[in-house]
Amino acid sequence: MTPSTTVLSRVALAAAALVCPAALVAAPAHAEVVIDCAGGAVTVDQSVETVTLTGTCTDVVVSGSNTVVTMPGATSLSVTGANTDVTSSGPVGDLEVSAGNSSVTAPAAGTVTLGEGNDSARIAGTVGRVRLLAGNTRLVAGRTGAVLVRTSNATLRADRASKVVVRGANNTVRVGRLPTLKVVGANNRVTVAKGRTAVTVRGANNVVRVHRKA
Repeated sequence: MTPSTTVLSRVALAAAALVCPAALVAAPAHAEVVIDCAGGAVTVDQSVETVTLTGTCTDVVVSGSNTVVTMPGATSLSVTGANTDVTSSGPVGDLEVSAGNSSVTAPAAGTVTLGEGNDSARIAGTVGRVRLLAGNTRLVAGRTGAVLVRTSNATLRADRASKVVVRGANNTVRVGRLPTLKVVGANNRVTVAKGRTAVTVRGANNVVRVHRKA
């Protein structure tokens, strides 16, 4: 008679042989794709991939989702794919992000528009006009032109801005220097660290701290 322990061992080994191959299959990694802009416009429609753009780029559209893009700069950049991260080593011209949970990092930009929830941009240098139009958007920049915050729960941080208009609720603004500020809404928080600021506020429970009123 075969001992029961031997039979149980064989059953366990058979079960392990069926289970282990599936357990050892790793999640697919991002594929790596290189695209040469060749001095023209490019659309990045790959999803779940790592894409590197090379050469001189003009108008760049990133429509793929769950994608990581590295690029040398562009005359304009539009991000329409969700969950996408774009890093540029050069200025990106006019920037529009209209897909949720996407982010852009660049040294400079023209007009910046963040139009969907949880979009963000980090621009180290100068930015043109700024529009934050959806909830939980976030812009960190050096120096900006006029800023319109027309949403709720957005965040703006800048060393300097020419003008900020906030229309909405629960937004947070921190600026080093700001000549003109207008707030229309409730529960917004604005802090200006230096210089004189002309302030207009309408709404309840807004907290505005400026260095000196003009």
